[in-house]
Amino acid sequence: MSDLFSPSHVTHDTDDIALVVEVTLPQISSWLMHRFEDPPEHVLQHIRDPDLLRQGLAPLYGEMREGDSLWLCRSRVGAGPHGHEGVGLVREGRAVVYVKVVQY
Repeated sequence: MSDLFSPSHVTHDTDDIALVVEVTLPQISSWLMHRFEDPPEHVLQHIRDPDLLRQGLAPLYGEMREGDSLWLCRSRVGAGPHGHEGVGLVREGRAVVYVKVVQY
């Protein structure tokens, strides 16, 4: 999973994303299963296994403080070649770390 979320997919204090919905780790797993309709087995293992998924989201969990939450996010830019979706670590209503998962 860490290969899917390389350092180039992680941003800090970005203003170009919109918060969509607060989520738990199992909900992130379900979302990923939906986004990657037929992932290879090695990716599927990381999505289904909560410990591996959490490890893949280490950039978020590594900076998480009490009161923070995880949110599904999307780019503020409309559809087209510059849009993206991912998971954000939200503190006081603002994404402080964002992992881009899908680029379109």
